[in-house]
Amino acid sequence: MFFWLKQGTAAPGAVHVGFAADSEAMVNDAHAAALAAGATEIHPPGPQLHYDPRYYAAQVRDPDGYSLEFVHKNWQHGS
Repeated sequence: MFFWLKQGTAAPGAVHVGFAADSEAMVNDAHAAALAAGATEIHPPGPQLHYDPRYYAAQVRDPDGYSLEFVHKNWQHGS
């Protein structure tokens, strides 16, 4: 995990914030709530096979332009 701050003009398109969820249902609920609050969809909830089949996530862009990702990593199932 990394986090940094720097002086300058805010660049919302350069910001990506991930939120860990305890279940796929929580990812789905967070995604729906974000869309209801005015976010736009980047990718719908589902397995992110380019990372790992156990990586379930959804991603939105909030009204200020920030990228938000809701993630459930189910490392207990599968290999």
